[in-house]
Amino acid sequence: MDPSRVLLALQEQTKWRERRKRVEERIRQIQSRKRYFLKELDVARQKVAQFGALLAQLKGGVVEAMETRLSGLGTLR
Repeated sequence: MDPSRVLLALQEQTKWRERRKRVEERIRQIQSRKRYFLKELDVARQKVAQFGALLAQLKGGVVEAMETRLSGLGTLR
């Protein structure tokens, strides 16, 4: 085999190894960001659930207060 071709083959091999390392590093970065955003999504869902429960309690309290007021008006007649 011609020495120049051997050198070219080794350079190509090195180039593809470096490219593979860059691609693997990029995949790791993307996976890390995915984990971060999944955690953020979970936190956001928990907050939505908390605020939903709070809203339901407030609505229930308003309904109870209105019923109390309306029932009080009925006895004044």
